[in-house]
Amino acid sequence: MPASTLVADIVILCFAALAFSAAVSDILTYRIPNRLSLALALLYPIYVVAAPQSVDWLSALALASGSLALGFFLFSVRICGAGDAKLFAAVALWGGPALFLPFTLIMTLAGGVIALFIWLQHRFARAASPILVFQTAVDPQIGKQQMPYGAAIAVAALYVAFTLLQVS
Repeated sequence: MPASTLVADIVILCFAALAFSAAVSDILTYRIPNRLSLALALLYPIYVVAAPQSVDWLSALALASGSLALGFFLFSVRICGAGDAKLFAAVALWGGPALFLPFTLIMTLAGGVIALFIWLQHRFARAASPILVFQTAVDPQIGKQQMPYGAAIAVAALYVAFTLLQVS
């Protein structure tokens, strides 16, 4: 195995570990530290140089920039969190145009599974606690759940990482 392939594989594994760390952070605190998204973005040039095949980094950079702009728009209208927007853009950079569609599809499906889990958890909690049902009727804000969408992004990031590992 050439040294550059080994370096590329190690960088991809670091990418996967950082994405997993972002998911854990989002699940536990509903926050994705900026340093994780920044580290993902800063690792990318190392991958581009070490990758055994050519990487369309200009298109990936354009796609990530557009993803970041869209993410900040969605954040400004309160559809997603800022950490989610930055993490999405960083992973979009790694996936590039070739993996963007499967990345977004897997992310959407994983987000749906997480949303379903949160909804079911809330429904079971309401069924088990008549006090919660009364409180929800009085104050509709009680029971609204935040969603750690960074976890869904990280699931799709793992797909990107494993796909890149197969290529290198």
